[in-house]
Amino acid sequence: MVMEKIDELFRYITKLALLNVMWLGLTIAGLGVLGFFPATVAMFTVARRWVREGQQGKVVKPFWVTYKAEFLRANLYGWIFAAAGAVLYVNFHIIQASNGSVPYYVVIAYMLLVVMYLLVLATILPISVHFEGGMGKILKHTFQFILGKIHLSVLFGVLIWAGIYLSLSFPAVILFFSGSLMAYLLMWFFNRTIEKLEYKQLQQNELTLKG
Repeated sequence: MVMEKIDELFRYITKLALLNVMWLGLTIAGLGVLGFFPATVAMFTVARRWVREGQQGKVVKPFWVTYKAEFLRANLYGWIFAAAGAVLYVNFHIIQASNGSVPYYVVIAYMLLVVMYLLVLATILPISVHFEGGMGKILKHTFQFILGKIHLSVLFGVLIWAGIYLSLSFPAVILFFSGSLMAYLLMWFFNRTIEKLEYKQLQQNELTLKG
């Protein structure tokens, strides 16, 4: 029994490492700037499948299929968000260089916008691989999730920050677990929340039918 558990643990670790290597490999294959977004979407899609199925399945084929299918859309959406981040970054330097001449309410509005941007950034990947639809629908689901479960969006942000911090502190982690483990954890928490919401909705529907 113990040996079976150890064997299962090593299979999990091996598949997480393989998923991470594929994420890095296809990011590099896309010259970084074109490979990162579709590779990340593919990684989260595989992680979602593992979480939903209750066990870790295949890696290479579903990753590659998703990478090709989502290549254009992931790059379009990804670079739109990157451009939005760049605008916020430029505005930060403008405010910093203003020496206090920018009205305080503008600074507060800017800070709130940055916080919302970071929450969306932390939440949109689990949303985008779970729900179907265009950018408008994905953003709608993302904002609904943030407003309804803001503590989870904050948790997602903390997990992403922790993953980046550990990867920079222990470079070997980048090669084997930096992305895949983070994607799995985010999808696990997200899926657990979705299942609870679906169960509550089912109970409400049953009560409505009985009423």
